[in-house]
Amino acid sequence: MLAYYDGPDLIAAVFDTLRDEGRVGGLHPDDLAALDEFHPLGRPATLALAELAGVQPGEWVLDVGAGMGGPSRALARLYSAHVTAIDPTERFCELNRIFCNRTDLTAQVTVIKQDARRLALPEETFDVAWTQALWQGIEDKPLVAEQIQRVLRPGGRLALFEVVAGPGGELHYPVPWADGPEQSYLLGSEELRNLLHAVGFLEQTWREGSEVVAGIQQVAAGLHGAQTGSGLPNVNLRLLMPDIDLRMATFARNVEEERIGLVQAVLTRE
Repeated sequence: MLAYYDGPDLIAAVFDTLRDEGRVGGLHPDDLAALDEFHPLGRPATLALAELAGVQPGEWVLDVGAGMGGPSRALARLYSAHVTAIDPTERFCELNRIFCNRTDLTAQVTVIKQDARRLALPEETFDVAWTQALWQGIEDKPLVAEQIQRVLRPGGRLALFEVVAGPGGELHYPVPWADGPEQSYLLGSEELRNLLHAVGFLEQTWREGSEVVAGIQQVAAGLHGAQTGSGLPNVNLRLLMPDIDLRMATFARNVEEERIGLVQAVLTRE
């Protein structure tokens, strides 16, 4: 497990920084986007996936591996969805709850500390299951896929934006989710695709590589001001991960050398 899952007091660091930024009262969700949209390409990637999945007002969304909850709040605020945000890391859940409270979104976002391999949620509850940068950190992928399939309603969608193994060989480390190969469980695109088909998902849309990036860039080009998710300049991932610049540079090198690829997809439950 990476140190940032159980490191120094993250909540104190975040709110000390917010105080320095003059945010002593309420928050706008866009203030936090440089911190809580913890996945490649940030807020535009969240909005691009929401559009691809056709998230509708009033739908029930399960955000699996929600972290600090940036996508959960974006789906609640911009798409009027009801979101259940689950994550196994207590301090991420606690910060998510605080952020939801400070942004007046507690009525639309429910935060639960829970392991995706053992979802204590009723069957056929959700219209959409949502994952971003989740699968590369999970070893028991078939079990997680089965659990997600179980809690989706028939015809419900799995929307994902994920990192996959590319043809360029073993990764360079560290990357944002791993210090070394013993913490990384990347599958190739076809392996992930076949795994999801095996548990009963039917493919609706499957995009890879440059097609993914082009779609996200198109969404980004249509955003204005704070909607781009640039967030407050000092409320960023360095508060969580001081060496994030190194990890992101290594990530970019892996992408350039085709050791890493990106997949954006929507699948439906039979």
